[in-house]
Amino acid sequence: MIRQRELAELVQRRELAEAIALRERRAAALAEARASREHLFAAEPPAGPLDIADALAGAAYLRRLERDIAAREAALAHSDEDVAEERAVLMERRRDRRALELLLERRQAEERLERARAAARQLDDLVAARWRSQPIPTEEPA
Repeated sequence: MIRQRELAELVQRRELAEAIALRERRAAALAEARASREHLFAAEPPAGPLDIADALAGAAYLRRLERDIAAREAALAHSDEDVAEERAVLMERRRDRRALELLLERRQAEERLERARAAARQLDDLVAARWRSQPIPTEEPA
């Protein structure tokens, strides 16, 4: 049963690692989207007359970036929740496995103690039987 709990814990560790990896990918994607927005804001306006089509395209691109950033922030928040949930499940499985290990160790210790007591009783019985079978020396008056 402990082996089964260890395997369940191992599977949960893998799921946690996958959740953390996904969170890191989402954080990198969010950072990239924010960097694109900052790059857009930092860009020098073109010299000369302003072309309305370019201005509208730039505004549309900015709106798309803002939506993308909001979606990536939501995805990152969801990943944070997933990581926290997977971590909590892992801790619970770890506690369950450890509790079973402690119960097994306690039972084994009790069995060892009982075997030691039985061996001591057997030795006591053997000594008592040998003592009873020996003739009682009587001292003769000199």
